[in-house]
Amino acid sequence: MEWRELLFWILLIIGVILLVWNVFGNSPSEVLTLATLILTVLLKVWTISDRQIKTEARLVNLEKSFLHLASDFKSHINPHKK
Repeated sequence: MEWRELLFWILLIIGVILLVWNVFGNSPSEVLTLATLILTVLLKVWTISDRQIKTEARLVNLEKSFLHLASDFKSHINPHKK
């Protein structure tokens, strides 16, 4: 498990506890609850965007590999052209 995912779950649990405490009891403040939940969402968005960047990089590398493979096939079929 990655540290961002672990932090996400910890912040989510704290946010839910603060939200329940805010609804049913004398909680510290609404700002603290909202800040925790917003931080949780931002952390999850950050994790998802990092995964997307890694996936896009892999796809670019895969595309380059296929282009090299296609040029190798073309050069194999027509040895006089490069």
